[in-house]
Amino acid sequence: ETYVHYDERSLAFYALGLSKGSGSPVAVLTTSGTAVPNLLPAVVEAKQDHVPLILLTADRPAELLDCGANQAIPQPNIFKGYSIFDHDVPCPSVALPPTY
Repeated sequence: ETYVHYDERSLAFYALGLSKGSGSPVAVLTTSGTAVPNLLPAVVEAKQDHVPLILLTADRPAELLDCGANQAIPQPNIFKGYSIFDHDVPCPSVALPPTY
């Protein structure tokens, strides 16, 4: 099933409840910028309760950081200490191998 919510913090807690209730991981998808840190309270609770959440978050290109661009904040490792896996996917490029 798919659920849409306009508030990332509430969405993360809703996903936490779904995961607790089902015993299965639940994925949360967000846009970039401040949407991502709004997930942190639910991520902390999920870690404390050993509840699986999968977070798929968008990010702006690295060249837009530290230049005043809208919705551009450093996101790698933003959940450090509360996640078991974190990976920053590079921007699409012909230089990336097709098997990336």
